[in-house]
Amino acid sequence: MTAIPARFAASVGETIKALPVTVRQELHNAMLRACSDPWSWPQADKYEMDDTVRIVTTPAAIVHYAIIMGPNPHLWVFAITV
Repeated sequence: MTAIPARFAASVGETIKALPVTVRQELHNAMLRACSDPWSWPQADKYEMDDTVRIVTTPAAIVHYAIIMGPNPHLWVFAITV
């Protein structure tokens, strides 16, 4: 599968900007993995009926994203917990 882009909700982007550089880099690397293989991260429990919602976990953050398929596939990163 070809890597697909990620789009971030404004609130998620603002939270990420406020994180320390090392944490941002760790999260960046994890999101690159998600873009390369969106199904590689586990399904989010809260959304068990929708297998397109996944979570990225790092030691400092948990990020929720949805895999949006169609003519312009992308990841929609809609929540972060730090």
